[in-house]
Amino acid sequence: MIKMHRETLACCVALLAVGCSGDHDPAAAANGAGTGGTVSAGTGGVVSAGTGGTLTAGTGGDVSAGTGGVASCDDPRPLPHGAPALTVGTWTNISPTGVPFGDAFTQGVALDPCDPATLYLTVCSFDVVGNKAGLYKSTDAGATWERTSSLDEPIRIRVDPNDSNHVYAVDGVRGDSQGFSVSFDGGQTFAHPQGFTDLKDSAGIFQWDTYDLAVDPSDFAHVLVSHHSAWGWTDTKWDTNSGVLESKDGGESWIVHEPQDGWGSGHAINFLYSPAHGLGDSDTWLLGTQGAGMFRTNNAGKTWTKVADIGIQHGGGSVYYDKTGILYASGATTNLRSTDNGLTWTQVSEPKGYNAVFGDGQLLYTAPGFGPTSFFTSQEGEGETWTALNPSQQFDSGPFEMTLDRTNGILYSANWGEGLFAMKLAP
Repeated sequence: MIKMHRETLACCVALLAVGCSGDHDPAAAANGAGTGGTVSAGTGGVVSAGTGGTLTAGTGGDVSAGTGGVASCDDPRPLPHGAPALTVGTWTNISPTGVPFGDAFTQGVALDPCDPATLYLTVCSFDVVGNKAGLYKSTDAGATWERTSSLDEPIRIRVDPNDSNHVYAVDGVRGDSQGFSVSFDGGQTFAHPQGFTDLKDSAGIFQWDTYDLAVDPSDFAHVLVSHHSAWGWTDTKWDTNSGVLESKDGGESWIVHEPQDGWGSGHAINFLYSPAHGLGDSDTWLLGTQGAGMFRTNNAGKTWTKVADIGIQHGGGSVYYDKTGILYASGATTNLRSTDNGLTWTQVSEPKGYNAVFGDGQLLYTAPGFGPTSFFTSQEGEGETWTALNPSQQFDSGPFEMTLDRTNGILYSANWGEGLFAMKLAP
C-alpha cells in the first residue's frame, strides 16, 4: 500500500477550512492566436481556440483551454527518450524527488498542450519552506523536475494552448505569493497584473488569497477566479463570503461579481461550456461552495440558481464533459452527473468526498479524496456503474486534479498527499 502521514491528513481536513489547499506582447498573448487560424476536430472532439487559433483533435479528442479541458496542438512534440517507462493500467509515481509527500501535498497539475513532455505540478505544505512547497516543472514527462518561480503555495495552473510561455496561476491559503499571477516565460517568473493589484483599492477586496481558476474554453483571456478567504472587512456580506472575479483581458482588468449570503469562501469555479456539444456558453458557470451547495449562472453572475445541495469536497472541485455531452462534477459526498448541462444532478458514486472526476474519451476516472482506496472507472456515456481499477493498487489519498496526454495515451493524477502518478492507457 502507498503510505502517507495520516496525522498530516487529519490536520489538513481540520485546517484546510482556514488553509490547505525574449520580447513579449502581453496583449497578443492574452488574445490567443493570430488571425487566419483554423479549428477542427474528429468524431466526438471537443474543440475551442482563441481568436483565429489553430487546434486539432482526433477521434474522441477534447481540445480546450477551459477548466478540466485537455488542449492539443496540430503537431505536438513527441516525448523524449528519457521519459518514464509506464505500464498499461498501473499507476507509476513520477513525483519530484526530495519532496516529502505526506508532509507536503499536491493540488494541481497541468500539461503543456503543444509539448506533452512539459508538466507543471503544484506542491503545498503547512511548512512552506521546510517541505519544499512551490511550483515544479518537468520537460521530460516527469523523469526530472525543477522548482521554478517564486510561487510558494500554488493551487491551480493553466497553460495557454496558443503560447506555451503564457501561464496563469492562483496561489493562496498561506505563504508569501498569494493571488492571481501571470507568467510570460513558461513559469520561470510570475507577476500580478496591475489590474489585479488595484482591486484592493478599487473594490476594497482582500483579494490575495485565491483558490480556484477557470479559463473559458473559447478564449484563454477570459478568466474566472475564486477565493479561499472572505473578501474583506468593510461590508457585512463580504466579511463572511467571497464571490467571483472575472477578467476578459488576461487579468489586466476585472469585473467583481459579489457573493450571495451564505456562500462562505473556498469555492470551486468552472465554466459550463462545451462548444463541440453545443452546451452552455461563456456566460454559463458553476460555483461549488463548501457548505451551501452548488450554484449555476447563465448570465455571467448577474443571477444565480442553486442546483445542488451537495457542495465541493474541501480543497476544490472539478467538472468534466464526456464524449456524449454528459456533465460530471466532483462533490463533498459523491460525484454528480447531469444530462442537462448542470440544471439538475444525480448522485453516481459511493458516498465519500471527491475532488476530481475526469475521462480519456472512453473511460471516466475518479477516487475518493481520502483512502485507502483504488481508482474507479465507468464507461463514458454511462457513468452510473463504477468498477475498481487495478484494486490491488491502493492509495491513502485520491486525486486533486487529473490531466491527459492524448498524443501519447498517458493519464496523470495529482494525488493529494502522495504526489504525481502517471498511467499508460490501453491502445
